[in-house]
Amino acid sequence: MSVFRPQSIVCTACGATNVETVAMSLHGSRVPQIVEQIVAGTFQCFTCAGCGLEYRADGPLIYVDFVTKRWIGEFPRTMEHSWASLEQQPMDVFRQSLIDLAPAFLRAEADGFIVRAVFGLDALAEKIRLLEAGIDDRAVEVAKLEIIRQTGAVMSPDRRPRVVEADAEAVTMVLWSPSAEQFCVSVPTADIMALAGGEGWRSLLREMQIGPYVDLGRILLDGRRTASV
Repeated sequence: MSVFRPQSIVCTACGATNVETVAMSLHGSRVPQIVEQIVAGTFQCFTCAGCGLEYRADGPLIYVDFVTKRWIGEFPRTMEHSWASLEQQPMDVFRQSLIDLAPAFLRAEADGFIVRAVFGLDALAEKIRLLEAGIDDRAVEVAKLEIIRQTGAVMSPDRRPRVVEADAEAVTMVLWSPSAEQFCVSVPTADIMALAGGEGWRSLLREMQIGPYVDLGRILLDGRRTASV
């Protein structure tokens, strides 16, 4: 079941308070039009009534799909520095909802779920693209570093490669050049898996398999700040 509630959002430009209806939880297979908006980058885009600034309300929310067995906790991008203290929250809520406190018929559905923690709606869109295509997102994160090495792209917390298209044939991602310009690279999906399996990246692949936060932020951000949601 998808849940929406009114929320007061303070404009960062003029300080005006805007009340918008935002998602607390989304059942992906039941709201395909919203999934399309997330992937297109148009979900929860609003305009400040005070100054006209366009902005996005980016969570927190839980994205669930019982058909494809995905459970993704999406936090605002501003909380990403606290990923180490937040990444287990989606797993905890999943266990409470489908295992510990769930009736028998729901517990039977719990097996096989992919649980992830992401920060920002762009990261949620990336996860949806990859999971819809049946591609291991952990391998993609590892392959990103090899692609950066091969292309000479730069990387920082604010300039990470992001997947913009994905299917069984190829994965296309946006990268940053040293001159701060964006460019796209398309890599065959089979090559992505081969890059991630390279001997030099095995330790990073193990790092990406540790918890629900599957992102290069694990090595770019220390994650030791505290936060609450």
